[in-house]
Amino acid sequence: MEQPTLEKLICNESFINYCLQARLEDMEYWKQWVEANPQHRKVVEDAKGLVKLMQIGPSQAQITEERVRLQAFINKNGAPVHRLRNYRWIGYTAASLLLVSMGFLFLKRQLPIAENATQTELVSQQVPTGKYMNVLLSDSTKVKLGPTSTLRYPTHFNGDKRIVSLNGEGYFEVSHNIHKPFIIQTPDLEIKVLGTSFNVHAFENDELSKIALFTGKVEVSKGTKRLLLSPGQAIVYHKDKATFAVESFDLAKEKENMTGVLHFEKATFSEIAKQLNRKYGIIVQDRSDIELMYSGTIGHESLEMVLEKLSQTTDYRFSIESNTLIVRKK
Repeated sequence: MEQPTLEKLICNESFINYCLQARLEDMEYWKQWVEANPQHRKVVEDAKGLVKLMQIGPSQAQITEERVRLQAFINKNGAPVHRLRNYRWIGYTAASLLLVSMGFLFLKRQLPIAENATQTELVSQQVPTGKYMNVLLSDSTKVKLGPTSTLRYPTHFNGDKRIVSLNGEGYFEVSHNIHKPFIIQTPDLEIKVLGTSFNVHAFENDELSKIALFTGKVEVSKGTKRLLLSPGQAIVYHKDKATFAVESFDLAKEKENMTGVLHFEKATFSEIAKQLNRKYGIIVQDRSDIELMYSGTIGHESLEMVLEKLSQTTDYRFSIESNTLIVRKK
């Protein structure tokens, strides 16, 4: 690809599909392209933000923010200040081009995702808070999705790969096909399997991703780095450090996680809060001032019982007000 610019990217249909996770082939291409061209990561992230902004529709605050960014773009690409009157049209042209591009994107986002992916007939399954969903793929692969998870997959697998994307948590039983590997794309990692069963925990806004293997073998990759897992092993990827760790895990506990039973081992408040949000749908505010380490199990109890358990075993009192988690020091 030639030198990427903001305008070129947000007008590129393949790039739009990548940003909106609307076509698996485009997602795979751009993910690999960004890994191979890290020097262009900044402009890609800026363009990705604009695409997503147009997808959801901007708030007034976002409009103001984009106006500031647009002015900065004009200032950067226009003539020097002392020649601005003579060449003001340069800035106007740049602004017009950007606005036309955004207008095109606005029209683009009005199309349903199914129309945007007719070549692969892409399906998107999103699980509500506190619920689980069973999905059977066309190759007989079985997937059990956890709360607030999203799985995107084609109605039929064409070509020499079976590609799906996951943002969230899922238990996979992949049907065996040595000639057509099964590939799961998560926000940070790529998982390649031939036929096996495993858990994937890979939410976009979580600090880490985890793949726990029950049977068979899987290959986990990040850019050019590749690791192989054997049964009973888990890979934990820490996003802030971009590091991998291979560890063993409790098979029974890992399977219970996909039935709504939560097992915590020295978990921070942030980890607990995210799980409670997904399981019970409560609102959790960011509280970096709360310092706790909790080890224990949360089964199928009511939210009130869970909060009472946390209050008894930590130095904090937990309660709910207007569906918001309230935490106070004892």
